[in-house]
Amino acid sequence: MLRSLCHFLKAIGTLTIFTIVFAFPLSVHAETKSGEKSDPKAPILTVAVIDAMRNAITNRFVLPGNLKDAASVHLRFHVRLDRDGRVIGTPDMVVSGGSERTRKIIADAALRAIIRAAPYAMLPKDKYDVWKEVILNFDASQLNL
Repeated sequence: MLRSLCHFLKAIGTLTIFTIVFAFPLSVHAETKSGEKSDPKAPILTVAVIDAMRNAITNRFVLPGNLKDAASVHLRFHVRLDRDGRVIGTPDMVVSGGSERTRKIIADAALRAIIRAAPYAMLPKDKYDVWKEVILNFDASQLNL
């Protein structure tokens, strides 16, 4: 019983830490149809919308606690969304740092979380051209497993 409780608390602690890690390093940038960056001075999405999207992903992020080199892993996902906020196809990803095994485990967990969090209903439909493609950057450097 005590061992199960310890595993449960460790899993909750890991999820909490991952939520904290994503609270700052997860950034969302939008691209227009032509692939050009939108005007950096123009507000892309409100902080509340970005936070809601970030929270939707982190609430579905499940990661095992036995990854020794997770702190050096960085992920970048290019996600295409339809007008209802559903993921179109499989997001493109670039993963760096850590061992091959750790990169695969974290990338798979992040991909599952991105897909499970959809549809992203919090995205304003009138700004679809802004968020139809988003770049999600995950930095696990503060992850403490």
